[in-house]
Amino acid sequence: MPCVKFKYQDESCVYPKLINAVNIMCIAKGRNCLCTSGYRSVEKQRTIAKEVLAGNPGSHQREDGSVYSKNGECLAAAYGKSNHCYCIAMDICDSWFKLLENEELKKYGLVKPMSYEPWHVQLLEHTGLSLSQKEAIRDSVFKGVKKDMTVKEFQAVTGLAVDGIAGPKTKGKAQELVKVCQKILGNNFESAEETVRITQKNPEIWLEKLKTEQYFPDFVMNIVERMKGERL
Repeated sequence: MPCVKFKYQDESCVYPKLINAVNIMCIAKGRNCLCTSGYRSVEKQRTIAKEVLAGNPGSHQREDGSVYSKNGECLAAAYGKSNHCYCIAMDICDSWFKLLENEELKKYGLVKPMSYEPWHVQLLEHTGLSLSQKEAIRDSVFKGVKKDMTVKEFQAVTGLAVDGIAGPKTKGKAQELVKVCQKILGNNFESAEETVRITQKNPEIWLEKLKTEQYFPDFVMNIVERMKGERL
């Protein structure tokens, strides 16, 4: 399935909604893309500033570390001030992506805020953020963003037709993924006793009920099977 990949894994700490939007775009276009720069630490920003300065004759660097071209365009932000440092920007250098205009990108909630950097992309909703807002987003990424996935987003990332309707195909794909997740998490319990021992704080109480209540074991396993996606 088409998606975005990161050239450097230490730069993959990007706001999840931005990654998701780029993935949806990739699926719609039927193309993979490579993010050559995502999150940047201040130290990495210093390295990039040096490279930009060396690679652009006539450019100059200011005291804050920012680099400007001879025409006055900002080629590298001040140390720690790039939107990359706040986990809200990605550089995608694939030729097909650089040709996309903002009119097209807006369909996916994306925007290229700088016309002279056709590889730099952000979420449209992140236009004009204050410093405190950027810092809050960065902190949420590092702490882990809790975000529910919509039906459309689920369909997009699993390669289904995106219509926002939880029909048979969408439910079937969800059941497949539930089974995989249960195996990864070790929740594919084989018996009512195993389920009770692992999931309950006071299993002894419920283990006794398994012996005395006729249909209680079946009741427990029915829940397990539903969670595995094995029963409709």
